[in-house]
Amino acid sequence: MATKYANIKGIAEVDDPTGTGLGFCYRVTFDCVGGTVYTGGSDTLSLGGGGTDQGVTTSATLATLIQNRRRDNKTVTIQQAMSGPAGGQAAATNGPLIYTQSNTVSAGNVTCNLFSAATSGSAITTTSAAWDRAASLYVFCTAV
Repeated sequence: MATKYANIKGIAEVDDPTGTGLGFCYRVTFDCVGGTVYTGGSDTLSLGGGGTDQGVTTSATLATLIQNRRRDNKTVTIQQAMSGPAGGQAAATNGPLIYTQSNTVSAGNVTCNLFSAATSGSAITTTSAAWDRAASLYVFCTAV
């Protein structure tokens, strides 16, 4: 099983659900454009730790990428990740929708697998060709 790296398209703060200023939720959008070929069922996709951030090659963790966007010098720790409400879509006429499953937080990054449905479904294989729509994850973090 190989680890492939995503192209982070955007990171947007969604909410401070704790109301304390310490916990935050971010929507992270991504695709595999720019050279990543992901083989469903045998690869894991990593957001952070490699790949690109808005087209620029990076080795920074996803936590660091979020931290850099905050600009308040607080250290970000990722606590949890969950699939976004809408899947990505492969480039093709009515290309398959792409959803994340098995989201795992480790060492400041999020890894996942890509499937054709939000739950169950079939493993998806994608190419480095354009996606019609980026996929997304919600990432819950603390910042202190």
